[in-house]
Amino acid sequence: MDHLTSGFKIISKTPLEELQAEGVFARHCVTGLEVYHIHNNDTENLFAFAFMTPPQNSSGVAHILEHSVLCGSKNYPLKDPFLILSKQSVKTFLNAMTFPDKTVYPASSILEKDYFNLMSVYGDAVFFPLLKKETFEQEGHRLEIDGQGRPYFSDVVLNEMRGAYADFDSGVDRESLYSLLQGSIYAHDSGGFPPDIAELSYDEFCAFHKRYYHPVNCKVFLYGNIDTETQLAFLHDRFLRFFEPAEKPPLIPVITPYTAPRYVSVTAPAGEGKNPDKLTMTMNWLLPESADIDRLMDVLFLEEVLLGHDGAPLQKRLLDCPFAEDVYPYNGGQTSLKNSCFTLGLADMEMQAEARFEPFITAALTDIVQEGLDPQLIETALNSIDFYNREIIRAGGPFSLILMKRALRGWIHGYHPEASLRYVPAFARLKERIAAAPHYTEDLIRRFLLENVHRSCVSVHPDPLFCEKIDAALAEKAQAAAERLTAAEKTALAAAAHERKNITETDAETGAADAQRLIPHISKAELPAVEPP
Repeated sequence: MDHLTSGFKIISKTPLEELQAEGVFARHCVTGLEVYHIHNNDTENLFAFAFMTPPQNSSGVAHILEHSVLCGSKNYPLKDPFLILSKQSVKTFLNAMTFPDKTVYPASSILEKDYFNLMSVYGDAVFFPLLKKETFEQEGHRLEIDGQGRPYFSDVVLNEMRGAYADFDSGVDRESLYSLLQGSIYAHDSGGFPPDIAELSYDEFCAFHKRYYHPVNCKVFLYGNIDTETQLAFLHDRFLRFFEPAEKPPLIPVITPYTAPRYVSVTAPAGEGKNPDKLTMTMNWLLPESADIDRLMDVLFLEEVLLGHDGAPLQKRLLDCPFAEDVYPYNGGQTSLKNSCFTLGLADMEMQAEARFEPFITAALTDIVQEGLDPQLIETALNSIDFYNREIIRAGGPFSLILMKRALRGWIHGYHPEASLRYVPAFARLKERIAAAPHYTEDLIRRFLLENVHRSCVSVHPDPLFCEKIDAALAEKAQAAAERLTAAEKTALAAAAHERKNITETDAETGAADAQRLIPHISKAELPAVEPP
């Protein structure tokens, strides 16, 4: 099967009948970069550069890099090529995403020339970014002095995450997952915790890129009708031929199982309309690795049969709970991490009911197992999952984004991309297992939930001062940083602030002209003709 083309070895070609496509898996011989192409007849082609970026702390370095690599590169040395590209392209999708364990740069277009223009800019950005210190200070953090002489930290990511830490339900979700994942990379916030962002140094920022943005750690997902070998040649000629071999970063370690359940009490911001006298509680379970697509299908099925609608057996019990006003909105499976997780929670509970929560959840699950599940409920859940697996939708972007996420779920952890991609065959196997075992669903509840000791119970209390405490911690760090400045550094700080405020309109116009010249774009003549109605 193996053969060489444009410096790549073709590892496998697999018919993907359910997608009316062929899956082509290739590896670059020198750098180790891997490519997976879902090759079909779709004219909306998509590419994505994906890197495993495991955080070792909550400084947000992966998130800051996601912003920074798009702020100028070797062949496109502009302040914001991403913005110019978005205006000059006929793209159908253009974005960058930081996940808890990976960073992904996807884009799509229906025009082949435009598609390769996008790939040219994105590939140059991720492999050859300028990463200037002023970019780090703009996207990461910088110290400034206000009109009253008070020091403070400012930057794009810090301000973004300051907003993210102001939402109560997001805080519950974050703490619920952290409670399950202690001792792993997932116990850190890849987006960044604001006070920790302020601790990240420029040298650490550059070192993170050097370690994780080499082609050896890159997965390139492709989708659409452009010839695979044409794309491999483009990747080799434009980017990969400039790299030497490098050591591959180790895969994300296996999450160490808990030997007993854990109990956690934390706070989250009591935003507008949130009653500070009521709490939210969750029970959370660590389940098998998400790359095991048969176990992943079990998780999706369990969520649907227990929680899929208001009449589902567990959802009905949660809605009827006598000591809670609402159901936690993020109940169900979380399947984007190395392991799947499962959460059941209640919101707006009376404080005095805290001790009743875990027995209530356990009793509800036990009753469902003992009473058994109506076969019609199981059939309804299976029909719903079957529809979901086959539905082709645009949800915030092309359908190929969904396939990209499915492939990366296992691929980023060292599995073949098809291991976690092929939902339809995996669903067929789920139906066979259920048909062969009359109590399959009840056994899942026992094994995944009732008998699983890797679980946590989390009490989350609204704190009206939560955000103020974050601001106070930032202010304290800013004051300490200001006190460490030398006289020369204070002068340089003031000069940099003055320069930022005095960018002239002429400079902006010159920059726009340069951008028009440097960033590749298509002409009006290259646009397809509009067919008459």
